[in-house]
Amino acid sequence: MLNGVQGMIGETAVVTRPIDGAHGPGRIRARGEEWLAIPLDPAQQLAPGVRVVVADVERGLLVVYPADN
Repeated sequence: MLNGVQGMIGETAVVTRPIDGAHGPGRIRARGEEWLAIPLDPAQQLAPGVRVVVADVERGLLVVYPADN
C-alpha cells in the first residue's frame, strides 16, 4: 500500500479552483486537503465542482482527469 501523494493515485477529488491546461494549474480537494493539479489532457480545462480522478503525480502536481470519462 502506498502512502503520501503516490497513494492518492486512483482516488477521486473535486476541482476547487479552475484548471486551465497543463500550464495553468488549479486546485482540487482530496483527502480533506487542497492540492495543485493539472489535467491529464494538456489542453483540457476543468471548472470548479467537476469530479476528477488522480492519474499520476508529476513535478509535485497531481495529474487528473474527469471522473465521468
